Parts: sequence; structure tokens; C-alpha cells
Amino acid sequence: MITKSINFIDNRLNDIRNEIMAIIDNQKLSLTQKNILMQPLVEEKKVLEQTLNHLKKIKNTNYKGLCNLQINH
Repeated sequence: MITKSINFIDNRLNDIRNEIMAIIDNQKLSLTQKNILMQPLVEEKKVLEQTLNHLKKIKNTNYKGLCNLQINH
């Protein structure tokens, strides 16, 4: 489940990067228009990167309960 979520976020981050580059490359847009279009993408990217870091930490942590029950991801 965690691996699936990590892959989904990685794919979305790549999509966001491509969208941002397309906006930057669009010569018909003013800098103000580019900033307006990119702002929500940049905010989404920040949230996804933070979530991705947390998921990777969870995935790479070996959790043991009080009764020495080990949980594998």
C-alpha cells in the first residue's frame, strides 16, 4: 500500500514539473500570468514532497510492538 502511494506521488510530482516547465516555456504568457498559473502547482508540489518524505520514512522504519510483534511493509 505504501509503495503504491509513493509511486502515485512520484508520478504526480513528475506531472507537476512538466506542467511548470510548459508554463515557463510559454512565450505568450506574461511573468504575472506565469506566476498565477504556477502558484497552485508549487504549493501542491511542496505538500506532495513532504508527504513523500513521510511515507518513505514509514516504509523504511522497522516497527516493533511491545510484544515484539514486527510489522513489515
